[in-house]
Amino acid sequence: QFRVLGPDHPITAVVGEDVVLPCHLSPRLNAENMEVRWFRSRFSVYVHLYHSGQDHYSSQMPEYQERTE
Repeated sequence: QFRVLGPDHPITAVVGEDVVLPCHLSPRLNAENMEVRWFRSRFSVYVHLYHSGQDHYSSQMPEYQERTE
């Protein structure tokens, strides 16, 4: 049993600059063999997907293509 925790405040980004969207597991676990999916309103179309040790881009939202890692 674990929880995914993120910041309790909005993340502000400047157009054209890099930004990190932080999160961590509690209790602290290795997520290397887990699926990590950032999405907005639809689970199936994602901002970024990490699964089986690799980043996946096939169903990534077009506005985020070549902008995440």
